[in-house]
This record gives sequence, structure tokens and C-alpha cells, in this order.
Amino acid sequence: MILTVTMNPSIDTRYTIDHLVVDDVNRVVPAKTAGGKGLNVSRVLVQLGDEVVATGLLGGHSGAYLGDLMDADGIPHRFTPIAGESRTCIALLHDGNQTELLESGPVVSAEELEAFVANFSDLVGQASCVTLSGSLPKGVPADTYARLIAIAAAAGVPVLLDTSGAALDAALEAEVKPTLVKPNLTEINDLLGTSFTSDDLLDLQRTLAADPRFAGIDWVVVSMGAAGSVAFHGGRVLRARAPRIEAVNATGSGDSTIAGFAHAIAAGADDEEVLRCGNACGTLNAMDPQTGHLVMDKWDEIHGGVEIFEL
Repeated sequence: MILTVTMNPSIDTRYTIDHLVVDDVNRVVPAKTAGGKGLNVSRVLVQLGDEVVATGLLGGHSGAYLGDLMDADGIPHRFTPIAGESRTCIALLHDGNQTELLESGPVVSAEELEAFVANFSDLVGQASCVTLSGSLPKGVPADTYARLIAIAAAAGVPVLLDTSGAALDAALEAEVKPTLVKPNLTEINDLLGTSFTSDDLLDLQRTLAADPRFAGIDWVVVSMGAAGSVAFHGGRVLRARAPRIEAVNATGSGDSTIAGFAHAIAAGADDEEVLRCGNACGTLNAMDPQTGHLVMDKWDEIHGGVEIFEL
């Protein structure tokens, strides 16, 4: 079983209109999804045929509705209830643009957090892999992901971490490290205080090797946009390039990539297949109008078309 964690889920609502008229009525038809990065991961894992359980924090009527949306997507879930109302986030697609309105979410009490940690500790013993994705809600300390990583490590379960800011900093500074982190090129340069490009990957490897924050992290995967991605793993530098496609909706492609990595790592796949599976999932998501959803009838074409080569 793969355990996915979404600490700050949302009812993701998409409105699509040809033209936004400001200061006037715009009539729309909503498309609602159980949102949050970890739930995007969950949806893809279900498509890949994995046994998955989604967990995190849910509150109020919105939380109950999120549970219904997960049920509709076939996502098994065991969330911890909280008093605050789960958030709603709106994406308005108009005039070739995407305008987002994002609620910050509820405030979580110390007691609610401890109840979640107990729930997580119970679930992780049944897991073959854990993904930790997205932001932390108010009231949850920045070192919470680091705490969950240590709990999973004690159970011998690999953890894939996809977050940023203070939560990522705390996880990198902690004694027990995640199995995989997935910053983009801008984020890794910000962390290292560098300005590497996709032409400087061997220099990036040396800099990562000299930084104690990355010691003990088995996989550091850096996404580089149109230049593909690069993985630093076991002393190897593996470059991946996915086939060029016409993107329909790239939102959730990073989450889909994490799902592909988790799928392959949980299955004990070799290095090349881990990278190939992750890149294929990210690409197939970008081809689908739904967020966190793959165009599965293109799997063989895209998966087989991902090029992996060692530097």
C-alpha cells in the first residue's frame, strides 16, 4: 500500500469561460475535484493500479464533501477530523490565462495534530511507500514533515517529499532524511545559493555532494521544464527527456511525477525505470484536461518515448 499525505486539502473548483468581464456577471459551470497535491498523487496511483490510502486533515462540511469526491474518484482514505472548515480553491480559466483564488485553510490545534500523527503512525506500518506533498496548514509546525519522515524511517518505509519553503528547509536540516526530494531548478539554486543551468549538471552534482543537507537523501530529482529532469542517485547523474507533446493542462504534472516515482519505487524498479515512470506520468497528466489524471491510452507511447541517459 502507498500512503499519501495531504495536510491542507481543498475543494478545487475550476471555472472555464472564454472572456472574463470584470465588475459584471460571468455565468460559469464548475468542475470540482478533491484537491491538494497529495490527492493528485492519489488519483494517479489509483489509475496505475496501486493500492493506496490517502490521509491528512479534513474539517467541517467541506471536509465531508471532499470525502465524497475522493469516494467518487475511487480513492480509499482515512483522514483525521478537525474543527476548522477545509478550504476551497478556485481556478478561473479565461482569455488564455489562469487566475487562481486560493484560501489559506483552517487553523489546526496541537491536539488535532497529535491525533493525525497517531493515525499516520498506525497507517505507515502497513505502507510500502509514503508521499508527503504540499503546504502545511496554519498551526502545524514547519518541522512536521521531518517528524513524519522519522516515523516512516523507523518503520523502514521510504518517503518521497514534495514541498517547499520552511517545511522543506526543516526536512533538509533534520537528522533523518527523506528518500527522495523533487525541487525544480530555480528552487535548488535558491537552496544552494547558485545559478546553475541545465548545462551545469556535473557542477550541480558536486555542489549537492558537498552540502550536508543533502547527505543521506537517496534521490535528488531536479525538474528543468522543457529541458527535462535530472536525477542524482547512488553517485549517478541520470538525465531524462520526455517526448514533446501539446500540453492541455500542466497543472498537477509535478504531483503526477511523484506518483510515478512512488509507483516504481514501491515496486522495486531499477533506477532508469523510476525516472522513466515519473516522467511518463508527468507528461501524460499534461495531456489530460483533468488535474492529477493520466491519458492512459497513450501510456505505451509516452513511457516508451522517455529517453534516459547517464552523464
